[in-house]
Amino acid sequence: MDSALQIDGLSLSISGHMILDSISFSLGKGSFAALCGLNGAGKSQLLRCMKGLRKIESGRILLNGREADGKERMRRIALVFQDAALQVVGQTVEKDIAFGPANMGLQEDEVRERTRKAIDLMGLNGKERRRPQSLSGGELRKCAIAGILAMEPEVILLDEPFANLDYPSTLSVIQALLRLHSEGYTIITVTHEAERFLAHTDTLLIMEGGRMVVQGRSRDVYRTLPDHGIYLPADTAFEDLTWLRQ
Repeated sequence: MDSALQIDGLSLSISGHMILDSISFSLGKGSFAALCGLNGAGKSQLLRCMKGLRKIESGRILLNGREADGKERMRRIALVFQDAALQVVGQTVEKDIAFGPANMGLQEDEVRERTRKAIDLMGLNGKERRRPQSLSGGELRKCAIAGILAMEPEVILLDEPFANLDYPSTLSVIQALLRLHSEGYTIITVTHEAERFLAHTDTLLIMEGGRMVVQGRSRDVYRTLPDHGIYLPADTAFEDLTWLRQ
């Protein structure tokens, strides 16, 4: 499988403290990866480095086999923050989703087409003129995702997309991510709640103390999660690690 994203020896220090230590891994095009680890493992900082929001100390980040600088990664990699409200700036759902492509200098017809496509993909039809502040937690998360989809990224990074969501909202966001996966997007989802959707992923990455300690096929390595302090229901078959079947 062709590599969509390759991290090669990435390291990051902040105020003399090693945050990321020689991180390396590769994801094929269309991969759906779960990135797990305890608080402080470096997961969120890794996403910020991949996006281009932090300058890495050493290492390389490649997209489709070619090294990409920070400016290029800002354009081709999308990041949805844990607090979706931070990314929602428009007065209505439709205006918020159109904000990104409009700022890219695209023609109005192209902006409308991208906005409509993102609304359809995230299941936000009928909510175009709603104020984002009136949306449920799950709808607001999907609005943030739709906003980055309208800019047509190649890789999507999500930091704890299920955080602070109730059960129906969590199911709604999982279904939205599965739609993105079916569309061929390469996705990395940071979560400490792997039992909610792990069965739908193909790759599992586990970080500990700023290092990548486990990487492999989700089905093959998921039972190592408890070894790194991550909750896994006892005697659970891989196929049952999803809320969509309950």
